[in-house]
Amino acid sequence: MSLPALTALLFTLTALLSALNARFLRLPPTIGVLLGGLVLAGAVAALGALGVAQAAQVRGLLLAVPFDRLVMEGLLSFLLFASAVQTDVRALLRERGIIAGLAVVTTLVTMLALGGGLYLVTGWLGQPLTLAQALLFGAIVAPTDPVAVMPLLERAGVPERLRALVAGESLFNDGVGVAAFTVLSAAVVGSGAGTQAPLDVARIGTLLAREMLGGILLGALLGVLTAQLTRLARDQATAVLLSLALVTGGYALGELAGVSAPVTVAAGGVTLILLLRVGQARRKEAGRLSLQEARDTARIRSFWEVLDQVLNAVLFVLLALEALVVHLRPELLGVGVAVALLSVAARGLGVWLPLTLYQLQARRAGPDKRQSLRARRLNLQAFAPYTRRLMTWAGLRGGVALALAFSLPAGELRDRLLFLTYVVVLFSLLGQGLTVPLLARRAVAADPDTRPAA
Repeated sequence: MSLPALTALLFTLTALLSALNARFLRLPPTIGVLLGGLVLAGAVAALGALGVAQAAQVRGLLLAVPFDRLVMEGLLSFLLFASAVQTDVRALLRERGIIAGLAVVTTLVTMLALGGGLYLVTGWLGQPLTLAQALLFGAIVAPTDPVAVMPLLERAGVPERLRALVAGESLFNDGVGVAAFTVLSAAVVGSGAGTQAPLDVARIGTLLAREMLGGILLGALLGVLTAQLTRLARDQATAVLLSLALVTGGYALGELAGVSAPVTVAAGGVTLILLLRVGQARRKEAGRLSLQEARDTARIRSFWEVLDQVLNAVLFVLLALEALVVHLRPELLGVGVAVALLSVAARGLGVWLPLTLYQLQARRAGPDKRQSLRARRLNLQAFAPYTRRLMTWAGLRGGVALALAFSLPAGELRDRLLFLTYVVVLFSLLGQGLTVPLLARRAVAADPDTRPAA
């Protein structure tokens, strides 16, 4: 099947599943199409077991789709930019200290705790992995995905600060996870057959600093340039084209420069929207803001909001259909269930550490210090109730984790880690994703700032 025909089939299938979900299931769109895709994948697998030749053809089509490259080199940049454009940039800046801690510390602590736990669990259950292999799995599933959870938090009325923490961490922790994955995969796979390079902790730190800081700097520079060109153009279509150029060009430049391409795109989106809004606010105060300029910025955001929803739906349908190409490992099912639960515990530890340290700092700061910090836009305030629990449970895993697992070299290790990753992703999206609204409503009810006045 040709690429245009395959693309048409995927979009048609996504549209049908989305329509069925909107009419009957009425679940969050991404989770609804994921469930529909899983049902369809199960039907195809059943037909294949009955000897229907067309079922094998469907599996062959999916095997021809490079899921890892499609996500990491294609969809990820668009999805990260769309999330950045739709995020409250000023809230991100107010929480920049804790967001940086969450993006780096939480991701690394989750990786270490989950990897160490997997090492012990697999040894205890008779399916041993080396420590480096277990840590590699931790790097695969440590980054979180805001795609499915952010609409749920907004619908539940979760406070702006908590939404900013979830969105901000998810925007930048992909870069941390990918950097750790790069070093660990080199240590596990080695430079040749049968070789395994030593695990270099110093290299992880150096690569992480280079990719994160370099990506932020490059993205900020590209965002400034794009904002200036957007102001000069004063045309809606040109503004949208410039934002598309920032996404695609920023990702390519990030890879050429040897920095984190996902972080470059996210930083570029945040910078672009921040500068456009600051410029509009200043011209509005001076009485020089034109109606066309305000509409252009709003339309950029609307364009990316729609594109975000479409690409997310396509990604989740494809993620569900990938079940047909994941080698089933019944002997690892017990390990998969244990690791899915362990991933939540590891995430909880990773969230608890930076939030608790930040909370202690807030309690030690007196009113005068808090006022000075607030004047510098550092929001050193106590967190609302349920913050730790909601950030832990809302840390969903999605397409990035599966793409990293698919990118491993073919072999026994890839099959094992891919199966475990798929179990964790499904548990995360279905088990956690469907119950996040319940916890979110409790968080809103427990927050005194969101309660209605008596």
